[in-house]
Amino acid sequence: MQLIARQSLACACVGVLALGACVAQGQSLTTKRVAVGLNGSLFATAPPGDTERLFIVQQGGQIRILDLTNESLLPTPFITIAVQSVGEQGLLGLAFHPDYDQNGYFYVNYSRPGDGDTVVARYKVSDKDPNVADPNSALQLFTIDQPFSNHNGGWIGFGPNDGYLYVSMGDGGSGNDPGDRAQNLDILLGKMLRIDVDGDDFPGDPNNNYAIPPTNPFVDKPGRDEIWAYGLRNPWRAGFDRDTGDLYIGDVGQSNREEIDFQPGDSTGGENYGWKCEEGFACGAQQSRFCRCGDENLLPPILDVGRGLGQCITGGYVYRGSAIPALQGTYFYADYSSDRIWSLRYDGNNISEHVERTTELRAPDFILSDIASFGEDGHGELYICDRGGEIFKIISAAPPCEDIRKFKANCNNNGFVKAVVKLTNDLSDGLSVLIGIGDDEYDVEINGKKAKTKECCYEGAVSVQLLDPADCKPAIDVNCP
Repeated sequence: MQLIARQSLACACVGVLALGACVAQGQSLTTKRVAVGLNGSLFATAPPGDTERLFIVQQGGQIRILDLTNESLLPTPFITIAVQSVGEQGLLGLAFHPDYDQNGYFYVNYSRPGDGDTVVARYKVSDKDPNVADPNSALQLFTIDQPFSNHNGGWIGFGPNDGYLYVSMGDGGSGNDPGDRAQNLDILLGKMLRIDVDGDDFPGDPNNNYAIPPTNPFVDKPGRDEIWAYGLRNPWRAGFDRDTGDLYIGDVGQSNREEIDFQPGDSTGGENYGWKCEEGFACGAQQSRFCRCGDENLLPPILDVGRGLGQCITGGYVYRGSAIPALQGTYFYADYSSDRIWSLRYDGNNISEHVERTTELRAPDFILSDIASFGEDGHGELYICDRGGEIFKIISAAPPCEDIRKFKANCNNNGFVKAVVKLTNDLSDGLSVLIGIGDDEYDVEINGKKAKTKECCYEGAVSVQLLDPADCKPAIDVNCP
């Protein structure tokens, strides 16, 4: 089996459920293209509380703004930064200060022209135009030497629980971490860093402008104080759950496994995610002088993906938007090489509702390929960035409430629950509605003006309801003798 998690991921129609539709593994979705022509689009995000704009990072050094009120790109870039943009290098990360609406500060992670070293810097929005940044406001927070051009990491983000800036760093590149950097606590490569951007512990050094959070795990201990977690190979894309503060890290593998690492929102840091002693759940091809495969302190991923399914994992986000209530708490991730997309739920111990979304999220008439990143807008709605320059929004595939004319349900003497949704007009093939029958959920395809299902076996009072679209019709209670 190529895909492994801490519990069975298969959804099978078994027993009495085999007589009807398979219990749904989540919300039926599709996408719509909201922007095009953004060559090398690598990331999308928004300032806290800003629900009208989406900021899109392009690898070549530009940040563009998408006006969400009319889904149009503003003609003038928010900012253009000189970067080295070859292969995995370029403008790789963007994060807005939690108090952006007050101070106008935003932070970028990019490859420096000439040597490709990682630079994390602060900029400020213009005092005159909220859609344009001040290019002369740059303040370098720090730089990190990059021995090779690959494995830069590049994601940055502010922790929703602590307000600190997290910075993902790859192991320095080449293959199999030849410098054994990811496990070396005296080196910042192969780590997740955590810094305080509102302080300065280096007042005499113009090249370092940040403070160390006093609760970082290696403060007053051997190891660099900036390190929050370690043992990462190339954490290309990570993402916080904005509700819980849980951190999901998509870490690109060497030649055998891809993985998603997890850090709970109440973590005190110091996790060792195992590279290069371990690659996913497997042992690494080459061992480190700092650890051995199977060491108790190595934290395994929550998900391990074999090369038969993916070769370059793209970490994503947990959905916390309001447009698709049934999707709440669902995590999305993808594979850059195969263009496949999955979603799952994780409760801190077990994975559930793990389903491939590739077919349903392929936008009609458009090519969704080279998936470089996911993104969130101010509402928590999710977007997909492909490196060819297109931005897609994840939306419900169900009809809107105004298309729902009637919803009815009943139960016959044999315990079969029948539910029918009638619509005002024909909808395209492939759309569906999500129907809840008791504790079970069914993804029911629409055929013409009707969606219907027949499920067994239930006893007693059973509540039947439309889960998607939500709140279109009240729940119906039926009694199954």
